[in-house]
Amino acid sequence: MAEKAGLCEADYRNELENPSDTFITRLCTSIGVSERYLRYGKGPVFTERSLPVAEILAFRDARNWKQFHAPKDLAISLSLESSELLECFQWSGRDLEVVEKKQAMEEELADILIYSVLFADAIGVDIPTIIKEKLEKNGRKYAVEHAYGNAKKYTEFTDAE
Repeated sequence: MAEKAGLCEADYRNELENPSDTFITRLCTSIGVSERYLRYGKGPVFTERSLPVAEILAFRDARNWKQFHAPKDLAISLSLESSELLECFQWSGRDLEVVEKKQAMEEELADILIYSVLFADAIGVDIPTIIKEKLEKNGRKYAVEHAYGNAKKYTEFTDAE
């Protein structure tokens, strides 16, 4: 572990006893642990988690379902699952009063993500690549100096913002 953090064993042990900000940042970067989690024990443990794409495709293939997974049908399934997630909020009064429905929300979100992986496979795209490209595009449309704390659509930004 010391080597991963770029330190000799003695320095590593010293840093563990009284960690500096630099050490914490270096440790988080080298092992992929969220700095917020390491410092405060809150939030997600890991900064990056991969989707279990191989497991999703294997599940589908073990059942010979690929033949039914045309992009149109998967898009319909995505829409239906999204509606099921939205149903968790129906009659909730306020959006924040749905804590008791968290399990249902998790399951519907999992369905959406599974269908998203299947859809990506059906149209032959790489999920990390298209997400990175979309984030770059959105970064240009929603520049921080205009979008920070602002819920407007990018087409509504003015030069004064």
